[in-house]
Amino acid sequence: MKRIFLILILIVFSFFNLSAREMGEFVRDLQFKPLVFEVPEITSIKLPSGVEVFSLKNSEFPIVYADIYVYHGRKHLGKRKVEVAKLLEDSWELSGSKTYPKEKFLETLEFYGASFSVSIDYEKTVFSFVYLKSTEKDVLPVIQSFFDAPNLDESLVTTTKGKLSEEIKRRNDNPTALGSRKAKEALFRGTIAGTSMQIVSLESLTLNDLTEFQSEILKEPKRRFLVTGDYDLKSFESFFSNLGSGSEIQNGEVITPFILSENVKKEGKNIRLVVKDVNQTFISMIGVLPEHNHPDFYAIQVLNYIIGAGGFNSYYMREIRNNRGLAYSAGSNTDFQENYGTIQFFAMTKTESAKEVLSLMRELIQPKLIDSLTEEELVRAKNAIINQFVFQFEDDKRTLGSEVRRRDHKMPDGYLQNFRKEIDRLTLSDLKRVGKLYFQSDKLVVTIVGPKVLESSFQGSVKVINPED
Repeated sequence: MKRIFLILILIVFSFFNLSAREMGEFVRDLQFKPLVFEVPEITSIKLPSGVEVFSLKNSEFPIVYADIYVYHGRKHLGKRKVEVAKLLEDSWELSGSKTYPKEKFLETLEFYGASFSVSIDYEKTVFSFVYLKSTEKDVLPVIQSFFDAPNLDESLVTTTKGKLSEEIKRRNDNPTALGSRKAKEALFRGTIAGTSMQIVSLESLTLNDLTEFQSEILKEPKRRFLVTGDYDLKSFESFFSNLGSGSEIQNGEVITPFILSENVKKEGKNIRLVVKDVNQTFISMIGVLPEHNHPDFYAIQVLNYIIGAGGFNSYYMREIRNNRGLAYSAGSNTDFQENYGTIQFFAMTKTESAKEVLSLMRELIQPKLIDSLTEEELVRAKNAIINQFVFQFEDDKRTLGSEVRRRDHKMPDGYLQNFRKEIDRLTLSDLKRVGKLYFQSDKLVVTIVGPKVLESSFQGSVKVINPED
C-alpha cells in the first residue's frame, strides 16, 4: 500500500515540475515498471441460513464494514413500472422499521456512530452499514428490525415522489448526462435497463406497488454478506437466521449482445440530434461488446486504453483536444456485465466544431489507425493497466467486491490472480483483431446534444429528437 502512495506522490511531483510543458506531454514520457504484489485469495462460507459470507479480517481500527447483497433488483421488476425501484430505494431507509419508525431509525444509528443505506441496482439490492465494534450489541438489533419489521410510510413515499419529480424535471440540465441517457435509451431499447423514469408513471404508483416489490426482495434466497474490519462472524448467526426462509429464485430480464446489436441496426446510420440550446455540444458513439468472460475482454481493454480510456495518453485526448484544440474533453469507456458489454466514445466540444470532432472520432477508430499502432504504445498501455489493477485492492471492502463480481460474472477461478499475465501476453495482432470486430464506426449509435442549427451541418443524416422523446 505504501508503494501505491509513493507512486501517486511521484506523479503529482512530476506534474508540478512539468506544468509549463504542453498538457499531456509530460505523461507520455513517464515509464513505470509493473507493480509487484500478491492478489489475496478470497474464500467464502455458507451459513445454515443459506447466506454466503465473504470476509477479510482487519483489526487495525475497531470498526465493522458490512454489505448485504440480495440478488433481486431492477431486472426483476417484470411488467411493473420502472419507477417502482427508485421510489422504493429512496423511501425505504427513511421509513425505518416498525420498532424504530421513520427518522427514529437513522437517528438511533447516528447516536451510536453507525450508518446505513439502501441501493436497488439493476442486478441486486445492497444494504450497507458501518458501526463501531463497541456498539455492536446495540446497533445490530436496530438494523435487524429493518428487515424483520419493514415500515414503508405512505407520507414519506408521497414526499419522495415530489423530490423525484423535481429530479426528473432537472435531468436535462447537463448535456453530458442528457446525451448519455439518450444514448443508453437507444442501445437498450425495449428493456428495463433502457427505460427512463417518467413523472406520470411515478405519480401513479401506490404504496402497494412498493410493498409488493419490497416483499420480493426480502424473500430472495440468493444472498451474500461481505464484511471487513474488526468483526466477529458469530455476531451475525442469529441476524441471518431471522431474515426469512426465502422463495424460489425468480428469473429477471436478460440482455444479450444480440439484443443490443439489433437495436443498433434499428437506429441505422442516422445521427440522433437531441435538441438543446447549449454552447457546449456533447457527442456520444455507443456500441456493443461481448460479455465479461469472453476471451476478447483483455485485448478490448488494452485497445480501449490506447484509443480513449488512457486519459492524456490516449489518441482521443491527444488528437482531438491537445493537438487540435477541438474539445474540452474526449475519451472512451467500457462496461462489462455478465451477459453483455458496451463501449462509449465521447467528446465535449463547441457547437461549430461538432462536425469536425465527430469525423475525427470516427477516424481514430478506423482499422488504418489501429493497424499502425506500435509495440511501444502496446507496452505502455499494458503497463498502465497492470499498474492500475492494484487499486481494485486498495481497501478490504473493494477487494471483496472484486471477488464477488468475478463470481457474479462467471469469470474463471484465478481471474484476479491471472489478470496481469493475460494483459501482458497480448500482442499487436490481438489488438488489430478486436479492433476489426468491435471498434467499427458503422456499428455505433451516434447521439449529439446541441442546438437545432446542427441539423444542417450533417446534410440530411440527422434524426431530430427532444430530450423527453
